[in-house]
Amino acid sequence: MEIRVMSESETVLELEVAGEDHTFCNLLREALSRDPRVEVASYRIEHPLVSQPVVFLQVKEGVEVPREGEREVELTAVPGIGPKRKEQLEAAGIKSANMLLSADARELAEKSGIPESIIRRYMEDAKKLDYGIPSPPRFVLRQVLEGIKKEFEELEGKVP
Repeated sequence: MEIRVMSESETVLELEVAGEDHTFCNLLREALSRDPRVEVASYRIEHPLVSQPVVFLQVKEGVEVPREGEREVELTAVPGIGPKRKEQLEAAGIKSANMLLSADARELAEKSGIPESIIRRYMEDAKKLDYGIPSPPRFVLRQVLEGIKKEFEELEGKVP
C-alpha cells in the first residue's frame, strides 16, 4: 500500500491510498467514524478502474497530541534567523526553535533587542517546522490503524 499526503492541516488530512479499494477504505472509514475525536471520515474513488481512493479525515478542534519524542530544532532552521539573530536570541535565553514557540514575544523583544513584529514572524515560521510530532489528524489515524491491526491479530489467533 502506497500512501501520498494530498493536504494536511491542524484538523484535516487528505490521503491518496494506492493499491486499495472499497474493502479497506470502508473498514478505515468505519473505524475512524467510531473514534470520538473524529468529526468527519470519508473516502472517494473517482473511477474504479483508473483512480486511487482518497481518504478524508477531519478531527475535532483541540485534539491533544503527546509531545514525547519531540526533537530539538536548531534556531537557524527558522527562516530569517542567521548567526547574528541566533546570538541575540541565545543571549535572551532562547536556545532552540522549540523554546521560541513557548516564549512571550513582548518579553523576548525587550530582552533580545529584536523588534516584537519580527519575533512574532519568527514564532509563526517556527510553528511550520518539523519537530517529529504528528499533526492531530495523523496522530488519530495512526492510533485507529493500530487498533485495526490489533483486532486482526486477535482474530488471527482465534481462527483454527
